[in-house]
Amino acid sequence: MTAANGIEVGNFDATVVACVGQQVDVKDLSGGTNIKYVFGYSGQAISALPGIPAKDGPNADWAFAQPANYIVLQYGKKNGKDMYACKVVTVRATNKPDVSYEACNNSILRLTIRDTPANNYTSYRIKWSDGSIVNVPVATVLPYTIQKSFPAAPTQNVLVEGFGSTLTSCPAATPMTIIMDRGDMFPRIEKIDLNEAGTEATITLEGNPDAEYNIFSRSIDQQGNLANPLPNKVKAGTFKMPVTDKTKSQCFLVARLGTVCSEYSNEVCTMPFKLEASDDDNKLTWNGFTVGRVPKTAAYTNINQSETKIIRSEDGTTTSTTFNNVSSPFLDDAADCNKKYCYTLSTKVTSSYAGYTGSTYIETAVVSQTQCIDRKTIVPDALTETVASVNDNNTVKIDFRDNSNWKLDIEKYRLHQLDNSSFEKIDSIPSTASKNFLDGSVDASKESYCYAIDFIDKCGSTSALSPSFCTIFLSEASKNELVWTDRPPFGDTGIDTFEVESYDEHTGAISTVISLAATQLKYIPNLSKFEEEAKFRIKTTGSDGTISYSNIYTMPVSVKLLLPDAFTPNNDGWNDNLEVKGTFRRIANFDFQIYNRWGNPVFSSDNPLRTWDGSFQGTSAPVDTYTYKIYAKLFDGTEVNKTGRFLLIR
Repeated sequence: MTAANGIEVGNFDATVVACVGQQVDVKDLSGGTNIKYVFGYSGQAISALPGIPAKDGPNADWAFAQPANYIVLQYGKKNGKDMYACKVVTVRATNKPDVSYEACNNSILRLTIRDTPANNYTSYRIKWSDGSIVNVPVATVLPYTIQKSFPAAPTQNVLVEGFGSTLTSCPAATPMTIIMDRGDMFPRIEKIDLNEAGTEATITLEGNPDAEYNIFSRSIDQQGNLANPLPNKVKAGTFKMPVTDKTKSQCFLVARLGTVCSEYSNEVCTMPFKLEASDDDNKLTWNGFTVGRVPKTAAYTNINQSETKIIRSEDGTTTSTTFNNVSSPFLDDAADCNKKYCYTLSTKVTSSYAGYTGSTYIETAVVSQTQCIDRKTIVPDALTETVASVNDNNTVKIDFRDNSNWKLDIEKYRLHQLDNSSFEKIDSIPSTASKNFLDGSVDASKESYCYAIDFIDKCGSTSALSPSFCTIFLSEASKNELVWTDRPPFGDTGIDTFEVESYDEHTGAISTVISLAATQLKYIPNLSKFEEEAKFRIKTTGSDGTISYSNIYTMPVSVKLLLPDAFTPNNDGWNDNLEVKGTFRRIANFDFQIYNRWGNPVFSSDNPLRTWDGSFQGTSAPVDTYTYKIYAKLFDGTEVNKTGRFLLIR
C-alpha cells in the first residue's frame, strides 16, 4: 500500500517463506497503535475490515494450512490517521524450488528456475535422469533456463533442489516425472466464458507460467490458419478476446512456435444461443459440438464428447433450475410465461489434441452468454382489420377482427383514442366478448375522432397498436357546400369511394345522391326538394368492401314565400285564387295581410295554406292594384318579412 491523503503507511517484519503448518511471525515496525493483522487478506474494502477475522498486534503469528502466496495486512492508527501496510508470504508444500518446463519430441527438455518469491534459495542443483548434475552457481540471477537433450523416451525423472534457506519443517524435494511428448505445462484452454452481450470471451489458459503464447482466432465457418496469429501475445491465466460475430461460434487456440519444438493448445469455440418465445414456452437453439475433429481447425483438436446443461434463473430471486444433458432445440415448457427468466448454457467438452492424445483427454468448460427473456417486453404484431362508424346519435361504433395470427390466448383487447399527439387507453373488453367497442363519450357531429386497438395476451405481452383509423366528419364549409375529412376509417385498407346519402324528410328513407372518388372531399347538393331541412351523411367504402358512415349533417332549408304578380278570380278554373307558394314547415307563426289602394285591409290569414278568392265583405273586389304584407316567425326564432303588389284582373 502507498500513502494517500489522510492515510499513514505502516511497516512490519514478517516471515516471507514458510512451509505448511509452520508459524509465520510478524513484528510491528511502525510504532502505530491499535494494530491488527489479517492473515490471508484478499482485497476486501476497508469498510469491511471490522468483519474480517484478525489477530491483535503489535506482534502476532499464524500457521497456514495450504501452500500458496498469502497477503498479510497490517492496519491500525498512527498520528491520528488510519494506517495500512501489507506483505506477501510464500507458503511451500516442500523444499522444491518453483520451476517451469517444456518438453517435446520425447527428447528435448527446457527447464526454468523461476523468478518468484518462493525461490529465495542461495543456490540450486539439477539432477538429470541420466545421472548428470548441474550446479547453479550462488548469486545466479533468476530466471535461470537450461535445455537438455535425451535419447528418445516417454518420460524423464528430474530432481531440482534449493539450498541455503531450506526450511527444516518442509519435506525434501522429490524428483519430477516429466512426460516428454508434451509435459504437464503444455498449453490447454480450460474455460471460455462469453460476456452477457456475447461480444467478448474470457479465456482461462493453463500452461507454462513463464511462456508467452501466440493466439489465433477465427469464426467457426472460416478455415484456420496458423500463419496469422493475432498481434498480441498472452500468458497463462485469464484474458479477454473480442468476438467478431456474436451470432456465430468464435474459435480460439494458443501456440508457441519454437525453432525446435512447437506447442499448440486445444482449439475451443464459443457456443452462442438464440432465446425466443415459442407460444407460451421459452425456446433455446444453438449449434452444439459434434463428436470428431473440430471443423476447419488448423491444429488438431478432436472432440470425444460434450455434455450441455442449461441453468435457468428467475429474475429478482435466488431460485435457479438446472436442465442436464440437453440438446438443441430446447423447449422450456415448465416456465411461467408471466415471469422473467435468464438462461446460461454450460458445456463440458472432452477432447484430445496435439498435446493430449490417445486415452488422455482434457475437459474444457464452455459457458455461453446469459440471456434473459421477459414476455412482457415481447411485442406481438398488431391486428389491422378495424373500422370506425358513426351512429345516428353521434356515438362511435368500432368493429374489428383479430388478424394478428398471435398464437397465445388473448386476455383482453384495448381501445385507444388519439389525444393531441398520443394515444390514450379509453376502454377494454375481454377476448370472449364481441369484437366491437362503443365510444359513447364523444360527439362525432363536432369533429373527427381517431382510434387504435391493441391486445394483451395471457403472458402479459402487449401487441403493437393497430394502424390508426378515424371517423369521417361531415360539415359545411360555405353556404350549402358539404365537406368531409379524408383520414380513413379503416385500419389496413384505403378508401375506394365516398357516397353522399340523403334522408327523405317524410319517410326517413336513405338514398344515394352521388358517388365520388376517394380524392373528392366536397359537394354542393340540390336543396330544392327539401322543405324544412336537408339531412346528409357520407358512406365510405374501403378497397376491400368495408363500409363506414359519417355523422349526419343537417342543412336548414331557407324559407321561401312567393306570391304571383296577378290573379284572375273569374271562376274559369284557372288562377282563380291568390295563393302563397313556398316552404312552410319551419314556420311557427304566420300573418298575411292584403290592402286596397286606399290602405284598407281586404284579406288576412294566419295560415300560409289559406287562399284569397278576390272577394271582400261578400262581394267581388274591384279590378285594381293591391298591396300585401307577409310576416313569418320560424321555430329557430328567425323572422321573415315580405311585401309587394299584385293585380286583380277579371
